Amino acid sequence: MKKTNLLLSIALLMLLAPVFGQTIDFTKRYAIDNIRGIAWRPGADQYAYVDDDQNIVLVNAKNGKESPFLAAASQKAHGISSPYGYEWLDANTLYFPRDHKTVNVEKGKITTAGFDKVDWDDVIDQDVKHQVFVVKNDKGVFVESALNGFKPVLLCPDTGKNIVFGESVHRSEWGIDEGQYISPNGNFIAFYRMDESMVEDYPLVNTGTPIATVENIKYPMAGRTSHVVTLGVFDVARSAEKGSPVYHYIQTDQNDGEFLTNVTFSPDEKYIYITHLNREQNHSKLVRYDLRSGKKLATLIEEQDSRYVEPTQRMIFMRNGDFLWFSDRDGWNQLYMYNPDGKLVKKVVEGHFDIIEYYGMDKDEKNIYFTASLEKPVNRYVCKVNIDKGALTCLAHADGVHRPVFSESKTYFIDYFSNPTTPRVISLVDNNGKTVKTLLTAKSPFGVMKLGDTKIFPIVNKEGDSLWCRMITPPDMDKSRKYPVFLYVYGGPHSQLVTNQYLSGGLFLEFMAQQGYIVFTLDNRGTDNRGAEFEKCIHRNLGVREVEDQMCGVEYLKSLPYVDADRIGLDGWSYGGFMVLSLVTAHPEAFRAASCGGPVVNWEWYEVMYGERYMDTPQENPSGYENANIIPKIKNVKCPLLVMHGAQDHTVVQQHTLELLRQAVSDDIELEYFVYTVHDHNVIGPERRHLYNKLLRFHNQNTRGE
Repeated sequence: MKKTNLLLSIALLMLLAPVFGQTIDFTKRYAIDNIRGIAWRPGADQYAYVDDDQNIVLVNAKNGKESPFLAAASQKAHGISSPYGYEWLDANTLYFPRDHKTVNVEKGKITTAGFDKVDWDDVIDQDVKHQVFVVKNDKGVFVESALNGFKPVLLCPDTGKNIVFGESVHRSEWGIDEGQYISPNGNFIAFYRMDESMVEDYPLVNTGTPIATVENIKYPMAGRTSHVVTLGVFDVARSAEKGSPVYHYIQTDQNDGEFLTNVTFSPDEKYIYITHLNREQNHSKLVRYDLRSGKKLATLIEEQDSRYVEPTQRMIFMRNGDFLWFSDRDGWNQLYMYNPDGKLVKKVVEGHFDIIEYYGMDKDEKNIYFTASLEKPVNRYVCKVNIDKGALTCLAHADGVHRPVFSESKTYFIDYFSNPTTPRVISLVDNNGKTVKTLLTAKSPFGVMKLGDTKIFPIVNKEGDSLWCRMITPPDMDKSRKYPVFLYVYGGPHSQLVTNQYLSGGLFLEFMAQQGYIVFTLDNRGTDNRGAEFEKCIHRNLGVREVEDQMCGVEYLKSLPYVDADRIGLDGWSYGGFMVLSLVTAHPEAFRAASCGGPVVNWEWYEVMYGERYMDTPQENPSGYENANIIPKIKNVKCPLLVMHGAQDHTVVQQHTLELLRQAVSDDIELEYFVYTVHDHNVIGPERRHLYNKLLRFHNQNTRGE
């Protein structure tokens, strides 16, 4: 489960206020001060922002001079209802997504281009600049473009039962979040075709109809038959000219069970690149294909790992044809440079740290800009590295989390910074790390109201690994008293809950501290941004090292004089739910109460892509699956246990907790079970209020003992 973002947390806690009626008055809106609508102008070291009167204003980064760009009155005259969230299409053209309009501002003349013929309600992908749109409705997936007056053309007629177009494939692993990709100049659309006919149906029951109905989904469980994916290419211009689809398939000729990911067009639209990943997920190949014929041209990079490889990021092209490639082959997520034929040129930078996010190169392609954790994984520093020399420079290095927004030239960036005591500082910084101007220093949105004290710190496990923790203590805590603990856990791959930023745990955890709990979270081995060994060491044995590390945290808590060691409660969702159940069954005496939602209880019932990456198949790793299975261990539970699940969960199907419940009855174990009937893997919307109420009451009654 991903952490709730700030605004959503605020909204949720506003809903909770009338029910809880506790320390913080959540009837007001507590948003952190911000400068809205900051975006760099293409081709210039100028940034725009939206002022208090909703005018869009340009600022010269070099001298700070401001000038009007698009007045609120002009926006209104052209049917722009809100300037926020605009995008630059070029130096003089803005796109307003809310109104589906572009506004060209040049030499004082304003012209508006609308897309009145586009079926906006059905748009699933778009290239506004080149006026190409992909729409999906109950008749299929279509392409609409300006080339034929936005008349819809079927993306591909190759349809049939259990054939899926226009959707993310491979259950959205490896960074796949869409079913189609528009080429750089809008001339082609690559699209996934997923054949699920060989995958067994999995029933979800909808009880909201007079006679309950069954929705069958395709859910490939670990060790069972998975789907087959191919990649097609749609020719936008020729299809518009003919009024019918012109397309072909890439001749991938993949092996059984192979995954296709990291789809990338070359900048000149001559080639398309695809990463092939075998079902075992320990061998990947980056392959170049001819875009127009679909023929295979060359395999550029092959990577193998005794545990798994995980290609999640696309190629990054340089002007000379070389490209950059992310890999953790040396133990850390780093950038490597290759020539066009796939020959390694160099590793861009040396260091025992993960590159977190890539932000591009300067105009001369001499320096690469990114954020990295460096010596403290809870921080995010803004860095650059000189490609020729490999020299690393830290441009924003105050302890905390920096989120940069770079100008196109990389001469400047806007730095959004926070740490546990700093809500937000926005600064203009040059590419040497010099702060040109502080644009905003936000005050606490809570005014005189007191929040708990947040500390970010490491403890050390028995192997000598630093485990970073976040502790939120109640306001005005009296250290002569003993307090109950609310331990929130996730602990799975691709997660990092402990970061050195303001309100990093979300407002619900802050709220629990307000209620008199010490709120504690620890990032165990298996979580990310700590290098490959730290994350991959859980391979084939989920729930072992993670539990060991979480118990290090429990022992640390018990050592504190102000912690009531007999009142430690647990909470987690999804992988965090698996962790909660693993902890209370392995160490039943350590916890006073536990709550979990959407937990995996048997990895044999989880899907192929994620489950087999970390566990291999049940046939290959029977002991690992057996050791991680919670069901036979439920008899060990000694504390009150709340288990929740969404009845329409497509991610962790309800079978997990129903079978857990069955075994609990057989073992005469009392637990509280609650179903959110209309919800998928998470409880979103007004019902979130109910969930938070339930958690508070459960832990007040059982952890605190009210």
